Amino acid sequence: MSNRSNTYRVNNKGREIHNSHLQKIEKMKNNFQRNGILLLCSLLWATVTVAQSPLTLNEAIAAGIKNNPNLQAAQLDSKMQLQLVKSAYELPQTEFTGTFGQINTKANDRNFAVSQTFSPFQYGAKKKLLQANSALSTLQAAQTQQELIFSIRQSWNAMLYYAELNKIMEKHNSLMKRFVRSASLKFDTGETNALEKTTAVAKQQELEQQIKQNQALLWVEQSKLKTYLNDTGDFRISDTLLTALPALTVLDSSMVVKNNVLQVAAENVRVAEAATKVQRSTLMPDVTAGYFIQSFTGNQEVNGATVYYDGAPRFQGFTVGISLPLFAGSGVAKIKAAKTNIEIRQKDAEYLQAQLKNQYYQLREQLATYESLIAYYKTTALPNAETMTENASKAYRNGDISYVEYVQAVETAMTIRTNYLNALNKYNQTVINLQFMVNQ
Repeated sequence: MSNRSNTYRVNNKGREIHNSHLQKIEKMKNNFQRNGILLLCSLLWATVTVAQSPLTLNEAIAAGIKNNPNLQAAQLDSKMQLQLVKSAYELPQTEFTGTFGQINTKANDRNFAVSQTFSPFQYGAKKKLLQANSALSTLQAAQTQQELIFSIRQSWNAMLYYAELNKIMEKHNSLMKRFVRSASLKFDTGETNALEKTTAVAKQQELEQQIKQNQALLWVEQSKLKTYLNDTGDFRISDTLLTALPALTVLDSSMVVKNNVLQVAAENVRVAEAATKVQRSTLMPDVTAGYFIQSFTGNQEVNGATVYYDGAPRFQGFTVGISLPLFAGSGVAKIKAAKTNIEIRQKDAEYLQAQLKNQYYQLREQLATYESLIAYYKTTALPNAETMTENASKAYRNGDISYVEYVQAVETAMTIRTNYLNALNKYNQTVINLQFMVNQ
């Protein structure tokens, strides 16, 4: 028995040494794997950090102006309209004619002629119309650029808003998770019924769904911004907090005239006026000038002497003609329609200016409202929300309030924070709208 016992102890000791050795090997293996994973994660994070360099708002606007295809198309159209100005003096094709046969006598002769038609009263009017179209296209390109800047600013602000909203909901979610743990512990110890635990779980899960929805909205705005910048890569915005944008230093309704949309409308009036002048010029005469040379076969008396001509082209001359619109009824109708179009464009511009001024005053009133609301939240509501959350959490832990009162308190605090964020977001959107309104 003693020998077997000794043998058993030796074997156990050997196994212990063997197991200890295996544990050391396994530990080294795990450490190696863990260190390898950490190293790999560090490398990946470094790569992502380099690739996702922070992007400022001004850099985003500059990238959009440089790379946005829609703006590039508008700029190319402006270039094309400028190139078309040189086409104002376009002439109809030069006419070359040849006549063969018995032109003068029974002998066969030849007549060659060249002629060109001019519309001298149209060229100046056409050039002014093309110049007006070029100016209109330039303004439309500027309008497209301002709309792009407006869209970039909107998405930028929206991304900051959703990111801040996500922070609020995550903070509230941490409170709800503690509420779930506390309710579960109370249920396990028999301090409360299943209703409190079920309510806690339901509220916390509902909040997580809201967080997912908010993250999806954030992704949508980021996708929009990438489209505006024509950027397929990943990037991070440099701003991390949603703060109130600086208000415009000068707020005057006269600044509305700087709006590109209104300038385009005013230029449309000038284009309509130039088009009317072109239509009028079509009722003015066209002039045709030509030159011909022809042959003559036979005898011809020249200075009292008879001269025989062998049919070689040698007789030449010039032709001049004028074209008049004798049947000008359709042209007159087009002029009347062109004048009516001028009135239409003028009314459109007048209505647009009145509409923009009205929107401008509305935005100013909204801005003042949001400024007052933000001041209220900063000075009163937000401090109260913080106090409410702290007191409710402490009271619930101590058993001084029920779970219903706790949920009401923390949800009220969250509502205050989200309402403040909404007011700040709307304030910034109003500032962005005013910037667009006055072309800034």
